[in-house]
Amino acid sequence: MNRDKFCCLHWSYYLVLEKDFLDVERYISFDFGDNYLYDSDHTVADYANSTTFSNEFVKQYQAICSEVDVILKTICKELGNTSADSMPDYTNLVLNQWSNLPNQKVRMNAIELQPFKNWSSNPTFKSPDWWSPYNRVKHERIDNFRNANLKNVANALAGLYILELYLVKFIGNRDRDLDVPNDISKLFELIDFQTNNTVVGHESYLVTSQDITTLFEAYSNE
Repeated sequence: MNRDKFCCLHWSYYLVLEKDFLDVERYISFDFGDNYLYDSDHTVADYANSTTFSNEFVKQYQAICSEVDVILKTICKELGNTSADSMPDYTNLVLNQWSNLPNQKVRMNAIELQPFKNWSSNPTFKSPDWWSPYNRVKHERIDNFRNANLKNVANALAGLYILELYLVKFIGNRDRDLDVPNDISKLFELIDFQTNNTVVGHESYLVTSQDITTLFEAYSNE
């Protein structure tokens, strides 16, 4: 897969999912209180709207996590494994390639999410914290409807955002192409994540030092 195909097949759909989520803020304030991390050592004093659930969140939760599954399959194929088809398979491959992924933080307004914090393959497999609740909502919705809540949906979307940016950086570096998508997120920003290029709008990128050098050399040779 090249970068253009990534933007067409994956990033454009991510932006649709992100817009759907942002539209919810017209009705529910994105106020998590202090319940936005999956941290067993953290005492939650204020849940605010983090546990708010709805049919809309059911729809979005399933769509987002379905795309997580798709993007993980794509990543595994790009890493050379075409048979991976389950979260345990994805985990071994992806975390071997990007061991820092569980530590990756995402800025969302005034908070920092860490959607893959407890994702691991060693010593035992553990899926992302929002993955098992998604499957329970999907297969046993009557008993698990409340898992389709603001906290889980936001973290699932943030997890998808991380995977999208890690994949396009991998493709860009491999192919010596732009290592960012073709538009910015209106919701998230990765923290301490370095790329060669910076996207500032649709098909708009900051000029790099290499671009300046190339232009200067072309002008000098005229």
